[in-house]
Amino acid sequence: MNHRDRSAGIGPPNKGGQGVRVAVLDSGINALHSHVREVAGGVHVRRHGDGSLEFDPDFRDLLGHGTAVAGVIRAKAPEVELYAVRVFDRELRTQAAVVAAAIRWALEHGMHAVNISLGTERAEHREVLQDACNEAIGRGMVLVAAAGDEEREWFPASFANVIAVAGDQRCAWDEHFYCPDEAVPFRAHPSPCPLPGRPQSFNLQGHSFAAAHITARVARILEEKPQARHEEIVEFLIAQATPMEEAAAHFEA
Repeated sequence: MNHRDRSAGIGPPNKGGQGVRVAVLDSGINALHSHVREVAGGVHVRRHGDGSLEFDPDFRDLLGHGTAVAGVIRAKAPEVELYAVRVFDRELRTQAAVVAAAIRWALEHGMHAVNISLGTERAEHREVLQDACNEAIGRGMVLVAAAGDEEREWFPASFANVIAVAGDQRCAWDEHFYCPDEAVPFRAHPSPCPLPGRPQSFNLQGHSFAAAHITARVARILEEKPQARHEEIVEFLIAQATPMEEAAAHFEA
């Protein structure tokens, strides 16, 4: 399983996300990074050669990817409670069993939403991921996942009960699109927070960060509507989306 990576200026920070617990399934989070500032807790999930799973508290980010994802969520929902669920170690690859266990860890530890900036197209992993997602959604957790190529299924983003997101260069920092006729209906800004002294064009970008932008919006919705389930969250996201004709106009300008 691989991460999903392939700008515009950043507006003022939005208030929101208070009391909402969000798990970031990724490479861990650097809690001391200026874009993150605080992590409420976390875990490192890994699978041994004999198939057994280990859960240890070392969620340090050795790669930087998860920290960048968390930074987006913090910037747009600064009061959110971030939890690092580390599923990558020293490369951006993991196993379906690890991701499924991470989703269940988030469920058992009271997360309201989970950002999953990774996925796989391998059909043999579908069932184990679908079972974990079904269990989580059935108990009220909201899942947001980065999508892959629209011409093929990408799990877990392709599951009907997961909010799939792709990066779109037309999206400004504070907007997202809804494309009902597309395989991936939600589109968002594809870059993380700008780095001081570094042009945004040289920063990371991709579907991974688009998912984080939508996860932050989900957190702000859940602050206002804590009992909202998947279907209602999707309705709110559709209502908040920038109309495509308006997006096309300012993109052409």
